[in-house]
Amino acid sequence: MWATEVTEGAPGEGLHDVFAAQAHARPRHTALLAPDARVSYGELDALAEQFARQLAAAGIQQGHLVPILLPRSVDLIVTLLAVLKLGAAYALLDADWPPTRLEAVIDQLRPPLVVTRPGLVANLSAPLWTPDEGGTGESPARPAVTVRGSDACSVFFTSGTTGQPKGVVTPHRATARLFREGTFARFDRDTVIPLAVALPWDAFSLELWSALYNGGTCVLIDEPFLTAEALRGVTAGHGVNTAWLTSSLFNLIVDEDLTALSGLYQVMIGGERLSERHVSRFLDRFPDTALINGYGPTESTVFATTHRITPADCTRDGGIPLGRPVPGTSVFVLHGNRHCATGEPGEICIAGDGLALGYLGEPALTAEKFTHIDIDGKQVRLYRTGDLGIRDEDGILEYRGRIDRQVKIRGHRVEPAEVERQIERLVPYVAACRVVPRRTELDGVLELVAFCVPSRSGGAPPDVPAVLAEHLPAYQRPVAVVFVDSFPLTGTGKLDDRALLAYVPEASDENGHGPVDDPLVRLVAEEFAVVLGSQTVPPHTPFFELGGSSLQAARACTRIVKRVGRPVPLSVLYEQSSAEELGSWLRSAPSTDAVPAFTGDIPLTAMELVFLTRHLTAPQDRSGYCLMTWHLDGRLDQGALEAAIAAVHERHDVLRTAFRVDPTPHAEVTDIPAPPLELLVAQPTMDDAVGALRQLFDEPLEPQDADLWRTALVPVTETGGWLFGLLVHHIAFDGRSESVLARALSDAYAGRAPHPAPPTLAERARLMTAATTVTDSAARLERILAEFQDVPSIRWPERPDPGETGTGHLSVTVPAALTARLDAQGASLGGSLFVVLLSAWADTMAEVCGQRDFAVGVPVAERTVPELEQAIGCLINMVPVRLRGDAVGGGRDGIREVGRLVHQAFGRGEVPFADLTQGLGPATPGRPPVFQSLFALQDNTPPRLDLPGVAATHLRQPYAALPLELHLEVWPDEDGALDAVLSFRREAVVEATALTLLKGFHDRLALIAAGAAS
Repeated sequence: MWATEVTEGAPGEGLHDVFAAQAHARPRHTALLAPDARVSYGELDALAEQFARQLAAAGIQQGHLVPILLPRSVDLIVTLLAVLKLGAAYALLDADWPPTRLEAVIDQLRPPLVVTRPGLVANLSAPLWTPDEGGTGESPARPAVTVRGSDACSVFFTSGTTGQPKGVVTPHRATARLFREGTFARFDRDTVIPLAVALPWDAFSLELWSALYNGGTCVLIDEPFLTAEALRGVTAGHGVNTAWLTSSLFNLIVDEDLTALSGLYQVMIGGERLSERHVSRFLDRFPDTALINGYGPTESTVFATTHRITPADCTRDGGIPLGRPVPGTSVFVLHGNRHCATGEPGEICIAGDGLALGYLGEPALTAEKFTHIDIDGKQVRLYRTGDLGIRDEDGILEYRGRIDRQVKIRGHRVEPAEVERQIERLVPYVAACRVVPRRTELDGVLELVAFCVPSRSGGAPPDVPAVLAEHLPAYQRPVAVVFVDSFPLTGTGKLDDRALLAYVPEASDENGHGPVDDPLVRLVAEEFAVVLGSQTVPPHTPFFELGGSSLQAARACTRIVKRVGRPVPLSVLYEQSSAEELGSWLRSAPSTDAVPAFTGDIPLTAMELVFLTRHLTAPQDRSGYCLMTWHLDGRLDQGALEAAIAAVHERHDVLRTAFRVDPTPHAEVTDIPAPPLELLVAQPTMDDAVGALRQLFDEPLEPQDADLWRTALVPVTETGGWLFGLLVHHIAFDGRSESVLARALSDAYAGRAPHPAPPTLAERARLMTAATTVTDSAARLERILAEFQDVPSIRWPERPDPGETGTGHLSVTVPAALTARLDAQGASLGGSLFVVLLSAWADTMAEVCGQRDFAVGVPVAERTVPELEQAIGCLINMVPVRLRGDAVGGGRDGIREVGRLVHQAFGRGEVPFADLTQGLGPATPGRPPVFQSLFALQDNTPPRLDLPGVAATHLRQPYAALPLELHLEVWPDEDGALDAVLSFRREAVVEATALTLLKGFHDRLALIAAGAAS
């Protein structure tokens, strides 16, 4: 049994006790969703009670450490809860571990039995035990036990330098502390999270107990881990709103299938150093999803610190921060026992309720790593992580590397010294071994390479990878074993790892077995080669025998999906793991049509069709005209500017595309020349110059004839400079296009080498088609139609006078300091700045208009793959959000509810808005049937003109017309302030109402920032 000197804690503090209380309070609420079962809290608790009686009869007692060898399943969770109910602790093991590792781990646990399933494992020394599936309530009553927060709860095995896995014993309170009030993320009864990580990892506790401790729901994933396709499926099908991803898996999904992360309310990432590039792409695509960096070794249970990541973090010199301590945790940066000053590197040391009780059966190592130091006159127990870090001026922790050689391989801590000792022990032919980590070119993640010096005894070298496969888990196995005569040294006498890596031979194509005739097999082999970094891949060799990891397998599946246009589950690749097998499966599997390579007319997107229809039915409507202006001061080369306009026109073919309706709506690239740079007569003031531009640009654009944009230059007498203006039709333009167009003009004007070529219109259509998921869109559309069928129209409190026309504009500025507090308030409630702003707006609208049920439209970017980020075009969708109930009540509850609704709405963003409006039928002329107002946080990259010798200042102009009755747009500036601009159609909304709305919105933001909104 496990004994500990720690005895503090109160009775009834077990994780299972909290779960049982949830089951008593809400027995019918869903606890687990499996592919073939839905289990309520009441059912799960009853099953665990029944199983606990069987385990007790089989000999499990309080204090035992019970190995569980079961796959991710309802049975696993029932067993785990039953073990806890007996006052014992569970150790989740992996049946795929080599038998020698399983034996070593079970020997440390010394259990009376191992809970498993018949046929799953064999030849273990400990007794294998399975539950009596026919048993009922006839088992004797289980003994009553009292569990304290300080009692052992679970055992997790990590890498050790001696070659023996280390068992980390954690108490109940270590996990429970993560879910206290005001913790780092939102965990409550609405939490729906996938249960997908490897069972022996402490992150399993995060996924399981974030739901069961708080009355939420776990969705069990039957793939080896959370693939992009599985995540998309459970988000759409089961309402998953929270996810945990290792850094490597996060990077993979961002690179290969970014849209799979749609609809999530919060995403927790970590396990390895984060990639700023991948994080930046995610934040750019999902600015309202909370992205949380979590740091912590197993010895401090899941997380010791967390950090809500912002775009600014991606440009920090020290990388994305580790953040601040989670509840019940203290973090120190020490040099020995001395506290390091701000900015001074030291060892990261952790104290508090999250600490493990110690290492199983290793008191000396426990005493070495879990030490006591004097802090403010009190002896504090802490864990020395071996990680280096600093604290910045704000007290935020940053990572600075390792003291020792430990590395993270696919989320697992690995001691290269352990692998070296194992190779030397298991392979007598090897006299000495050095294991060196290297980064893969494609993933940028770490993998291991082993370099071996043979012994003098001679003989033929054995198959070292085959030997290691019998003894080491996959993440500890080197991807290559290279024999060398000796280890090269540096000038200081140390091993030269860089020189060792140079010994790794280049990938050979000797085993290519000649050309592959089958196009599907060849396609699969090509994608295998890309992700494996090989020149060729033998079609008959299984992917994993080629050295492929599970993450590389997921990347291969995603790449194949894009090329063949049909889903390829990771589980299929595991079963059909060679290129030949998977190619054959693709041929026989039910399929959709492959993604077409468009060569002729290109179908219109949903929003392009919306704008074309509006143009045809109301040709005088100017609401689809996008005006951009800059004030230019300096030595402007007008010829170079006109040449730049022509270059951009040629480079971005959407700007010379005709959008036509006959015979069916389609887009057709033309050879229409670039618009001229029209030079207008000088104007005395800036206002006069803007007026002259508007008058020139009032001449209608004609999308059917590829007449999509205009440019002009107006000298301004009072400034001595120019007003440069361009007008683009919305059918070929959106908010993100502003910065793309400005950068393209800048590069062309300056003669700089342009950024990578943007996709052509045909390539763009193919990319967008490839990114479209295979889902039951008809069923999803029906659900959305039912939700919005009865949305009431907004009743504006005052009716305008007859004859009122035109567009009104009002604005107010929210200072940067207040904005920062709003962001912090949102983070404290598990929300985002967007959610806080929308909540304040919903509360204001409800009060001013006197109604508690209405909808707003939110524009959402549809740039689903990296190539589309460089494109000009109308790549957006309009997502409706229905606001009612708590969502329009303001305060903390209002922010939470708005966050839930936003998550729900964005999760269905793949349904085109045009389909929704058509499904709801005719509406009041001049507005769609779903909403009359638009709300947007316009956090696009500012459109900067970088013209040599010219100072360019972007001047945002008010809209000439609106498609809806009222727009509220919030524009962040580069200093952190917000400009809230309210635009309204005077024939629908009187100015007094608009002023009341804007003032009420600003006042509510001030209250929220001050923490006074209850």
